[in-house]
Parts: sequence; structure tokens; C-alpha cells
Amino acid sequence: MDVNRDVIVGIGPPSRRRSTLEEELKQQPHNSVRIIFGGRRENWEKWIQANPNWVTTLTIPQEFWKTATDDLNGCSNAKYTLDSNGSITSLDTWSCFKMKEANAEDEYKWHQMTMFIRWNSAEQNTFIYCLDFSKNVLDGLSSRVSSVDPNDPYAWHAIFINELRVVYDKCVWKIRNLVRDAEKTRNETHSSRPDFPQLHEIARHAIHSNETLDVAVDTMDSIIHEHGLFILHQRSTGHMSQESTPGSQPIPKVVADVIERQLYYHLKELRAIKARSESLKDRLQNEINLGFNIVSQTDTATMKIISAVGLVFLPGTFISTLFGMNFFDFAIDQKTGKQTFTVSNNFWLYWAIATPVTVAVILVWLLWHYWYLITRNAKPLWKS
Repeated sequence: MDVNRDVIVGIGPPSRRRSTLEEELKQQPHNSVRIIFGGRRENWEKWIQANPNWVTTLTIPQEFWKTATDDLNGCSNAKYTLDSNGSITSLDTWSCFKMKEANAEDEYKWHQMTMFIRWNSAEQNTFIYCLDFSKNVLDGLSSRVSSVDPNDPYAWHAIFINELRVVYDKCVWKIRNLVRDAEKTRNETHSSRPDFPQLHEIARHAIHSNETLDVAVDTMDSIIHEHGLFILHQRSTGHMSQESTPGSQPIPKVVADVIERQLYYHLKELRAIKARSESLKDRLQNEINLGFNIVSQTDTATMKIISAVGLVFLPGTFISTLFGMNFFDFAIDQKTGKQTFTVSNNFWLYWAIATPVTVAVILVWLLWHYWYLITRNAKPLWKS
């Protein structure tokens, strides 16, 4: 690839220079750490799609490029190169973490940070390739170049996770701000019509946050498991020492223990952040449920008003309808000029028909409404 990349070189006082990925992979300087920053994932994805044969010329495993360019929530892997005695001569390990940064309900961006580490046991050199890193993570990683023990490659995973932990925490707090703003808006406006589309957009961010953190915790478990297998293999092949001897090939046990504790500590931190994210989702769901209840109460109050108005006019309407029937006659006597009001002798027919029909309708409704209870109580009688 002809695009230059920033490279941080250690150990000793770190230096920065421009280089290419191909060039850095060809070099294996003794007792060194090289970090190459590969830019945005989208740019690499477009480049690889346009030049599919290019990655096959590199010594980086093909599985890594699939991890780096696919839309993944996170994963980790490791590949070993062994000599004839079963000792590790080279280790390729990589991890990928995804997060969603939501600045507003309709303004957000995704990050899919991926780190590849190649550790050469014989030359004691470490090559690190970073993809889609934010500036804060880049700066944090660069500042630690000269302070990392080169004997355990998983120390870089611990540093990587430590920087990512801060990013995950900020992402969750930004979603928390959106949730809190929605709660305060409801309290300030006392609106009976909550902004449900806005609440559901925030809920979508919270769901994505839980999803990415859940995968991040699982990825951390995988990294810790791989580190345990790595240390177990080094111990079985006699590449573990009890004392710290910088620059030597054996991994000091104290260094391995420190890295293991750091990884477990960062795993605990990610779980704590995930717990906060889950509580935000619950708070938001509670806000949505409250909104539905407020709307339901408002609609119920409106229906009560309509029913009350109907009850006011119902007696008058009934009386007007009753006296408007043909059973009643209101007229003026042609002989005397007086107003007359007569009731038909057959008025009883109205009650004779209306009363049974009304009772029948009520009975049918009661039968339909309580049909389940009737059949349930009648089943024992039918069986007996």
C-alpha cells in the first residue's frame, strides 16, 4: 500500500516517523517495539475491496483482515509459530472492540478499534498495528511504548483495554445524559404527550451499548484465556523464569502475574460499565412506560368527560323520544280551540316489547362476558 502511516518506535526514547505497512513487516530490528497507526477502518475496507490480492502479499494472517474490515462487535484470536522443539518463535494475536458514541438522539458514530500484535521471541521485538483508533487511545498507547515489558505480548492487550475502558465509560455517560435530558424534559413541561420517537431513538442507543459491552466482556474473557494458554505453554517449554531479567527470552513469572491481574481488573471494570449501561436501558424503559401511562390516563379522563356530557343529555333525549312516539297525541280541539294531550290505550305494548328485549340483551352480554367462568365451573358437572 503506497499510503504512508505514522510509526512509533521504541524501546528507549520513542521516535515517530512515516512508513508503509509492507516496509515495517519486512523489518525485524532486535529488541524493539514498533506501533503503526493504520487510519480509519472504512478506508482500509475500500482499499482491500479495490485490491483484494494486496493483503495476500503480507505476512499478517488473513483472518485478521476479515476481523479488521468486517462489521463485527468484537473478537480476539491468536496464532503461534513453533520451532522443531515446540517452542514459540512468533506469536500473532489480535483483538477487536466496537463502541457507539451518541452525542444526541439522532447524532452518533461507531468505532471499531482493532489491534494486531506480532511478538518475536528470538529477536525480542514487537510489531503492533492499530486500526480505527481514536486520538485519545492513540496518544495513550504511544505514551506507554517505553514502559512495557517486552517479554509478555499480552501486556499490550492490557494497555489497549485500559484505554478502551475510558472510551466505553464516556460512551455510556453520553447515553446517560440523553436519558437524563428526557427525564428532565418530562418534569419541566408536564406534557401529556411524550416525544416517543425521541425516546425510542435513545433506547436504540442504549440497546447497542449493552450489545457492544456484552461482546467486549466476552472478548476480554477470550483474551484472558489465551494469555493463560500462552503462559502455560511457555512454562511447559521452560520459557518461564522466577526473576525479572529484562532483555532475556524467558518471561519472568512476576511479569506474567502482573499482566494477568491487569487483564482481570480491566474485565471487572468493563462489567461495571456494562451494569451502568443496563441500568440506563431500564431507566429509559421506565420512562417510556410512564409516558404510555400518562397518555392512557389523559385519554381516560377525556372519555370520562365525554361520558359525563352524554349522561347530561341522555335523560332529555330519552324523554323526547318517548313523547315523540305515536302512542302520544298532542293536538288542538277544533271545536273548543283547547290543546289536548292523549295517550293511546296500546301504550302498554311499548313496555311489553322493550322490557323483554332489554333483559335479553343484558343476559346475552353477561353470558358472553362470563362464558369462561360458566364453562369452567360447569365442566365438573358434565363429567359427573
